[in-house]
Amino acid sequence: MIINDNLLLYQRSNHFLWTDNYISKNMLTAHLDLDSDAASRNLETIKKTVKWIKAKIPENGRILDLGCGPGLYTTSLARKGYSVTGIDISQNSISYARKRAVEEGLRIDFFCKDYLQEDIGTGYDVVIFIYCDFGALIPSEQKVILNKIYNSLNENGVFIFDVFQSGLCKTKKEKRDWHYMDGGDFWSEKPHLLLEEVKHFSKQKAWGTRTVIIENKETREYITWDNYYTINMITKFLKENNFQVISFKDNLIAKNEFTSNDVLFIEASKITRR
Repeated sequence: MIINDNLLLYQRSNHFLWTDNYISKNMLTAHLDLDSDAASRNLETIKKTVKWIKAKIPENGRILDLGCGPGLYTTSLARKGYSVTGIDISQNSISYARKRAVEEGLRIDFFCKDYLQEDIGTGYDVVIFIYCDFGALIPSEQKVILNKIYNSLNENGVFIFDVFQSGLCKTKKEKRDWHYMDGGDFWSEKPHLLLEEVKHFSKQKAWGTRTVIIENKETREYITWDNYYTINMITKFLKENNFQVISFKDNLIAKNEFTSNDVLFIEASKITRR
């Protein structure tokens, strides 16, 4: 297979990084490297973020962490006495998170679920969605998750999440190339051809990344998206989906070499539906 077509805006692939058995193990390893920002943020940033989130949560509050990964934020918040639930699509990450919670004697409910397709529960005081995961969704998916979050929150509940701003464009570059790989890398343990395409859709403020792995006669394609926003854009989108901004925070991310530190954190509340 040769890539002879262009990546289309908000195109999705049939293969998924977080459910691939081999890749998801490498993702978990990256999550647990707390000196890196490759999958989770570095420890300094995580501590600053948890401190900021804690100031927004009522005492004994009930928290949902969407895309919780191996539980870096859930365990930190549970240690502070909050009732925490974590949902993630990666079975490897959820298994690790459960084991760690047991070892620390923390009561955390972890579920391996697709939060776009499955029930996420109700009665939460706070829903958090960290590491720019909201912007990794395409607009139709964002509307779905905002509706789910709206219904999951208590009347005075708060939604806390983060998005990239335009500084993302300083660290991403368009490209279209291929390499032969000996195997044992992030993508496959076997020798393979690695085809990569990165494309900027400037009008929509979106970056798409397509990775194609050709291994023997098997071809796998993975597509990810990174949307970035202005304050006006995210405020307008939230309002259209029955949320209003309470506050912004833009200095929580430590400078790093992996991805942009131009990140905006948003605290939002529900607008009563008419």
